[in-house]
Amino acid sequence: MSKYDVAVLGAGPGGYVAAIRAATLGAKTCIIENKYIGGTCLNVGCIPSKALLHTSEMFHQMTESADFGIACTTPKLDYTKVMARTRTVVKQLTGGVEQLLKARKVDIIMGTGRLKQAGQIEVTAADGATQTVAAQNIIIATGSRVVQPKAFPFDGKYVVTTNETTTSDYLPNDILIVGGGIIGCEFATIYSELGRKVTIVEMMPSLCPGLDKEIASQIARSLKKRGVEVLTGSKITSMKVDGETVVAEVEGKPTVKAGMALVAIGRAPVVEDIGLEALGIAMDKQIIKVDARCQTSAPGIYAIGDCACRYQYAHVASRMGIVAAENAAGHKASDDLRVFPAAVYTHPEVGSCGLSESEAREQHGDAVKVAKFPLTASGMARAFGDTQGMIKIIALEKTGEILGATCIGPHSTDVVHEIVLAMKHELTIDELAETIHAHPTFSEAVGEAAELWLGKAIHTIG
Repeated sequence: MSKYDVAVLGAGPGGYVAAIRAATLGAKTCIIENKYIGGTCLNVGCIPSKALLHTSEMFHQMTESADFGIACTTPKLDYTKVMARTRTVVKQLTGGVEQLLKARKVDIIMGTGRLKQAGQIEVTAADGATQTVAAQNIIIATGSRVVQPKAFPFDGKYVVTTNETTTSDYLPNDILIVGGGIIGCEFATIYSELGRKVTIVEMMPSLCPGLDKEIASQIARSLKKRGVEVLTGSKITSMKVDGETVVAEVEGKPTVKAGMALVAIGRAPVVEDIGLEALGIAMDKQIIKVDARCQTSAPGIYAIGDCACRYQYAHVASRMGIVAAENAAGHKASDDLRVFPAAVYTHPEVGSCGLSESEAREQHGDAVKVAKFPLTASGMARAFGDTQGMIKIIALEKTGEILGATCIGPHSTDVVHEIVLAMKHELTIDELAETIHAHPTFSEAVGEAAELWLGKAIHTIG
């Protein structure tokens, strides 16, 4: 039986970060993974999808280059090469992670792990061979999986999940996307920018239901501008594959026919059959219950990422991994996850943190003051020819305490970090306004929004 100070179950962005941190702190560490190093994010999630988004953005910009005085023949898409590049990016990153683990002397054990008893994990390899790993502390980082309702005839080519769209060379002319959340809207952006006819069906009244309503409406407008047919408040009643065509019946709407249907209706935590019940680990519905130290109800067992948090973001999993590893290695660390960035990689991008406007007003009523600085007043946005968007800052009127913010526009997933840092360290909106911002940049719009909030706007009329 192999013995370790820390054993990590799952090698995604939470798990591998936890393993590296634990090993760096001197703990003898192993990581157990049943499929691939880097988990969903690096292999079939955020990394390949962002590589595809960058490609689609380039392709779309080339089709509009005449507006910038650049004569360009109609660009030709070679999707096989697009996917070859995407796979190269993935291979480079996953290979890099594996090297980082080996450099820290983390033992990589391939197989499916299951909690056997306190301090022990039984690992079953692909060939059926088993071994037991003993560890003083265990970090569960099993992540999440795509939801695949039985009502949809998944076949891996015509009816697919993001596992296939991030790895397959297949790209038909007509694509149906079921689910208008963040993932669905990102893929609608990719396919529409690559010149495909896209229909997106969402049961809720608007796209990206969890986002600020004003921002969600801008995403919808952007997609419609790119030719996407958006069917909100709609439900698919049946779906079948007829030859090479997916036929979907939409309640109260015309039949939708497409060469492929991407079902992107969410992800579910991977918590089944990993031995949680045997150890009596407390659950919050389908999520492992943890405290700010990522400690479960069982001593010496921590849980991080999608299996232990409702915020399904790789960066949240990584932060939780660091916290869990610090504690597992005998140090003290905690994070209440009060402040973190959320990102949507549509075009335009969205970056947000803290409370939305509706949440802030629900909690604080008339004590809330909101400022919106439009990118039409941004010099950099004008230079880029991309002025759709704004910086919205929400704060308490009396104290200037920043409650939240949403940025929509080019590079917003980068821009929002300034506000995240300000909130994390409890800076006021006055201090944000007094910070010198480089000109011209997209980031300076944050300072402009702060000045607008204070009633001291210079480049827009408040």
